[in-house]
Amino acid sequence: MNHPAPHPQTGWLAQWTSLHTAWLLFAPPAVLVGLRWVLQLSTDRLPGTPALPLAPVSVPSGWVELFWPLALAALALLAGGWLLRRLGGRRAASVLGLLWVLLWLGGSGALLQRHLNEQGLFLRDAAATGEALRPGAVLAQVLSSQFKPPSVRSMGGTALVLQVPGLQGPHRLLLDEPQAAQIKPGDTLALAFSPGRFRGLFVTDWQLAPPVATLPAAPSLIIKP
Repeated sequence: MNHPAPHPQTGWLAQWTSLHTAWLLFAPPAVLVGLRWVLQLSTDRLPGTPALPLAPVSVPSGWVELFWPLALAALALLAGGWLLRRLGGRRAASVLGLLWVLLWLGGSGALLQRHLNEQGLFLRDAAATGEALRPGAVLAQVLSSQFKPPSVRSMGGTALVLQVPGLQGPHRLLLDEPQAAQIKPGDTLALAFSPGRFRGLFVTDWQLAPPVATLPAAPSLIIKP
């Protein structure tokens, strides 16, 4: 039984070459890597230390949160197979190529958004200078303290889990100063916050505080994330 010959490609698909494929595969990741290098260079040239992000501790609340990455990957494979069968190899490849570009451009946009979100926020190193606590500092209780070794994504330091008044649930904070190694569970930290330009909270000042019983009464402060 003779199968009908495939229709010849027309338009830009007919002019597509292996060089275009190489550009499609490597140019979007190169844009993200170049943007990350430029932003890191800009951060290294700042006159002060960037403020420290204070992030909530995320705990999976059910099996859906544990297995959704696998479900998403399976859905992507099924969608790719459906496109391949529905549109044919060349047209399905063009759709997947567009999704590939959008994925890397989205990552580049997220990097730029994070950089702009933290722009202008610096850490005041009161712990090193020995200055007195600022009035109105928020007193957070240390729930856990653990050394975190350096990695590709982080310089490492002392990873803390804190209970902060005015914030729901425990929050994590990474301190890379040497004096942070003396912080133990049960200690109290005096913290000063600043909101990001778009979202989140950042620690701009921290100091190991005396026991709460010996501190003067501080005004109540409610912080909205």
